[in-house]
Amino acid sequence: MLTTDKKYNVPALEKAIAIIETLSQHNDPVGVSELCKLLDIPKTSVFFILNTLEQHQYIAKTQDGKYTLGTQFINIGLAVLNKIDIRVFARPYLEKLQNETGFTVHLAILDNWEAMYVEKVENNAFVKFSTYIGQRQPLHVTGVGKAIAAYMPEHQLEECLRVKGLPEKTEKTITNVNDFKIALEAIRKQGYAVEDEEGESGVRCVGAPVFDHQGNLKAAISITALRTDLPIHDIAKVGEKVKASALEISAQLGYYGTK
Repeated sequence: MLTTDKKYNVPALEKAIAIIETLSQHNDPVGVSELCKLLDIPKTSVFFILNTLEQHQYIAKTQDGKYTLGTQFINIGLAVLNKIDIRVFARPYLEKLQNETGFTVHLAILDNWEAMYVEKVENNAFVKFSTYIGQRQPLHVTGVGKAIAAYMPEHQLEECLRVKGLPEKTEKTITNVNDFKIALEAIRKQGYAVEDEEGESGVRCVGAPVFDHQGNLKAAISITALRTDLPIHDIAKVGEKVKASALEISAQLGYYGTK
């Protein structure tokens, strides 16, 4: 079991951590003397620690003898981010969104040019939706799918449209490419997507994108509701809740933007 008892601390490691954190807080390289002054650590100790960190590429030495963080931290940071299970991080926010809206909530990723559900939080209503984890849906007829399509790189969207097309599911399905692209532009402006009986009559969905630490599309979330339970005048209010939840999940992945 871990402990914070000072008697178990390693002084040299604490000094190394202090040096690393100090370097991370400075935009410009920092010299040995300045580090000693800032941290009140003997010069000999600072020198040995810096030398060890440099050997392992955790810091880099500039031509004028100062130090900055090294590329090894990039590799470690990316390794940590790559191991993040989005379902684990998203689940509390999906449950919160379900509690706030009362609607069934989905989390989906792009897979083979379709939206694949990877998590679902169901409501307690009598009527249940038959969606399930692992199910795939066309992008143009789901809330999560439209949110994903709106933020895909242009070349990916074009390939998706070429491969999958825009087949009609209901009389409200958007089947024209230009109309679909206009709808995607509207999604980008408001930050959330609305699917109004385009995939199934009597069902509405509102979805929003989830971004990773680099601002790239990672997934999308949505609420699914019967048309009678989500009237037109409530869509904007629900859309803002979905958008806010998606941004909270994005923040857990290291994203700090406001798309």
